[in-house]
Amino acid sequence: MDPFAGLTRQQKKLANDYILRKMGQMALKAVPSGTPTAGYAHGATGIFSHPALEQPLYSAVVTPWTGLQYVLPVRGTIKTDPLYGIVTGVTATSGSEPTGVCDDPPTVGLAKICMQSYNLGRESRQTSVLDISRGDRVTDRGEHTDFVVYGNPFGSERSWLVPGVSPEFGALSMSESAKRMVEFMVAWSRDFAGIIYTGNPINNTSGGGYREPQGLDIIINTGHRDAETAQLCPAADSIVRSYGSINISIGTAQQRGDLVRLISYVYRNLQQNAGQMNLAPLEIAIAMRFSLFYELTEMWPIAYSTYRDSQVLTGSTNFVNNMDAQRMRDEMRNNLIMRSGQYLLIDGQRVPVVIDDSITETTLVNGALSSSIYFVPLRILGGREATFIEYFDYSAANVIKNAGMMAPQDTYSVSDNGRFLLHKKPPTNFCTQLLGLTEWRVVCTTPHLAARITNIAYSPLIHERSGDPSSGYFVNGGRTTRTGSPSYYTQT
Repeated sequence: MDPFAGLTRQQKKLANDYILRKMGQMALKAVPSGTPTAGYAHGATGIFSHPALEQPLYSAVVTPWTGLQYVLPVRGTIKTDPLYGIVTGVTATSGSEPTGVCDDPPTVGLAKICMQSYNLGRESRQTSVLDISRGDRVTDRGEHTDFVVYGNPFGSERSWLVPGVSPEFGALSMSESAKRMVEFMVAWSRDFAGIIYTGNPINNTSGGGYREPQGLDIIINTGHRDAETAQLCPAADSIVRSYGSINISIGTAQQRGDLVRLISYVYRNLQQNAGQMNLAPLEIAIAMRFSLFYELTEMWPIAYSTYRDSQVLTGSTNFVNNMDAQRMRDEMRNNLIMRSGQYLLIDGQRVPVVIDDSITETTLVNGALSSSIYFVPLRILGGREATFIEYFDYSAANVIKNAGMMAPQDTYSVSDNGRFLLHKKPPTNFCTQLLGLTEWRVVCTTPHLAARITNIAYSPLIHERSGDPSSGYFVNGGRTTRTGSPSYYTQT
């Protein structure tokens, strides 16, 4: 029996939509948000509730400077499994040269292609649970709410790296919700910072709730295979060389010169390949950690000036002007405070350097540090993007429209042009929670124009702080709550 018998098509559609919404609402109401999480901003136990606390608050929060992610273009897509082709060559000509003028000549070979696939990663985090009934309460007249935070770890140039759901960092002390959003953003930025390099689908969870895209350690590598047949494609391979864990901070002049020579040859080879493949001009960015760049530029001017063979008369000495070397060093470092304008001088060319704290750094048994240098092709043919970040666009994929059929209004939203999907969890009475999700990948369409130099050791005099909680250079301290709540005499 048709329960909608006698209704028009439009009436049936409205009735069906209503039923779907009610089913979605009932299902959502069955999902608890958990219990309130300690660590409030104001009121009893609030970390900013002490009456003697001065107005200015100064941030010591360190988040990773993921430099490469600021440089790469970012685009949305609704394609989950696109393939990118690399024409790897043409097989050899077959047959013999003709004897007579009417004989057939040799037959030309066949073109070959190697298809590359890049999987979407999937990352999500949720805020701590907030009891909204607390509001922005204060303990008494002695508690202040006019604090100003100096030092924003999320400058406007980096805002797209995390969901754009939080008020300004300076509003941290003004509301309970703003405090939780800042915590949410800090966790997101540092938890996923290194995935662009280390991402590996082998780390995916069994149910697909968490997925990692292929990082640059996989993409900028040898052993590339066709995505469909697994056929090896050496023409698509990157240049990968190891420096053998030689410490450039204390190495000999010969060892330092060898590294300058290696970096120069890698860069020169990539440019030469681009020219022969008719993909020039090629724009490359060299990515490395802050400490490695500083130690590298310490020795670069002298090594760059002396690593090549030069004719010196017997009994003569080859001098390097120390002020010229210092000037070259300062110019390569440029504005290190703002991390802009850094470069290496290679064959007379200023090759841009991107400082990136999310590159893996390991400690060797002798106490030295070790990490890699990445040569990332940014653009080919003078402007065509060669490496970029692609995210699943929840706006273009009609996610919110579909959610509107099955969930209460305003349960889901998107931010940052569809890059992040936000979910306001169904409240458990007065307890609420926010969840964020994104799916993305890094695509390098020309891995054969990319390179990586691994196992470069260095020993900085003082290492900078790290935003990675697993690093030995990560520090925080302090407390998440106050215990000094009011304890007045109560009549019983």
